[in-house]
Amino acid sequence: MYDLLQPHVTKVVVCDPRKNALLQTGNKSDRIDARKLAELLRAGLLSAVYHGQTGPRTLKELCRCYLTINKDLTRTMYRLKALYRSGSIPC
Repeated sequence: MYDLLQPHVTKVVVCDPRKNALLQTGNKSDRIDARKLAELLRAGLLSAVYHGQTGPRTLKELCRCYLTINKDLTRTMYRLKALYRSGSIPC
């Protein structure tokens, strides 16, 4: 969500609701919570959590894709080998 919103706004603040006590008390609804968040942001009282640069996240995604492709390739090779064996073709 952070990566999707960042190009469209000046500043994105991601906060931990457990560290913002005002959000835990009182009536709960999206409208009320949005107003409380806006008041906390205006007063500078939000506890923001750190969001690292996109580099490590991109690297993590690339590693996950590499592992997925590697598993798919291995599975395909085993299926091809099974087809050869079922047709009595040495491999």
